[in-house]
Amino acid sequence: MHTEEPVLTEHQEIRSGYGSLFQNKQFMRLWIAQIFSQLADRAVFVLFVALLTAQQVQSGTESGSGAAELTSLLYVAFTIPAILLSPVAGVYVDRWSNRSVLIISNLARGFFVSLVALPWVTKSPLIAYALAFFISIGSQFFGPAETSAIPRLVKKEDLYCANSLFFTTMMIALGFGFAVGEPVVSQFGLGKAHWAVAGSFVLAALLLLGIADKKPAVVSKEPWWEELRFGLAYISGNPQVFRAILKITVLFSTIITLNIIAVGLAQQVLHIQPFQFGYIVAAAGLGMGLGNFWVGHYGQRIRPTLLAYSGFTGLGLFMMLLGSLGFISSILLPALGFQPCSWQGALMAIPLLLSMFAGASCAMVAVPTQAALQAAVPEELRGKVFAAQNTAMSAASTIPVILAGVSADNLPGGVSTTLMIIGVPTLVVGLYHLIRTSRRIPGLDPECED
Repeated sequence: MHTEEPVLTEHQEIRSGYGSLFQNKQFMRLWIAQIFSQLADRAVFVLFVALLTAQQVQSGTESGSGAAELTSLLYVAFTIPAILLSPVAGVYVDRWSNRSVLIISNLARGFFVSLVALPWVTKSPLIAYALAFFISIGSQFFGPAETSAIPRLVKKEDLYCANSLFFTTMMIALGFGFAVGEPVVSQFGLGKAHWAVAGSFVLAALLLLGIADKKPAVVSKEPWWEELRFGLAYISGNPQVFRAILKITVLFSTIITLNIIAVGLAQQVLHIQPFQFGYIVAAAGLGMGLGNFWVGHYGQRIRPTLLAYSGFTGLGLFMMLLGSLGFISSILLPALGFQPCSWQGALMAIPLLLSMFAGASCAMVAVPTQAALQAAVPEELRGKVFAAQNTAMSAASTIPVILAGVSADNLPGGVSTTLMIIGVPTLVVGLYHLIRTSRRIPGLDPECED
């Protein structure tokens, strides 16, 4: 028997509070700073993909099958700090000046991105990976500090709207940040693109100068590991919070894996440049944004578990359909006597639409689950809990991302086979729990709900 999952009460449902949020100058500063910071954070990844690809060309080791594996290693370099430092960062976010953490984390990331201009960075893959590692350190402090700042800057009745708006823009930035990165690299070249990315971080820091600060009146004197232990004990002892984090972790792992596979999809199926994978991810980001809007306005009265498992079911289905594109082009069409197609031109609309629907499915999982989690966690524990959530998401996604990159480059069928391997179990598990949950809805027995 399970404890009831957090369900939004009538006082936690979305209200017509967006107008008051847009009139809140401090909230707007935080929100706009988040947009610039998130876009820059995603564009950094594209910048480093282009940098490492250029290094392959210069060294004469470029191959047509290594893009996804290269991107997987880059993702690991960005992920290691999240696994090692995020829990500790959450402890100190609760101890330090909130505004200072937000500003310094952005300035630090801008500084490290600017180092791409140095010749020894452009020539050494090892140094490039190390630089990505240091950039990621700043992100581990920014995330929990930003989450903790939201309740301070908005009225209690607007808190759910504010969190929904932040999550929507975060998901859009997840896609469009990659899409923005490609034109920046193409327009400015590797010699200047990093200045535009670093400038976005600096602009975010300047915007944050105008928000109210939170300086703890009494700083805990306990060792950081004792506070960390308390936060982890809270998560493990609360089934509601634990299950919500588990769903978000599985979803995040899938989203990041799809981002990695998108590089191979662009190269192997769509036959475009590896660093142009941002267009596929941008379509998924657009779907997430539209899905978040729909869920926020029309899906809040649907039980979170029912909506989440519907999202998992749709995500698995659209991943399978994306995976089928390569097989249709290389196997089905030749078997029917037609020439293979590359899904370019007007046909590009098909993978873009499938990516968009996959993104919308992600929103059906993320919005209700994250909203229920935020409603369940006490404010004084948010820094520690959400930092621990970041660690779980990063740790759980590392091995699948590495395996996805290797399989996309080496398995027969490449990206198409990999998408099928991920999509089929996602569809089966999601559909199983969707049917199971749907059967329980008429009885409204939340004690038995997963």
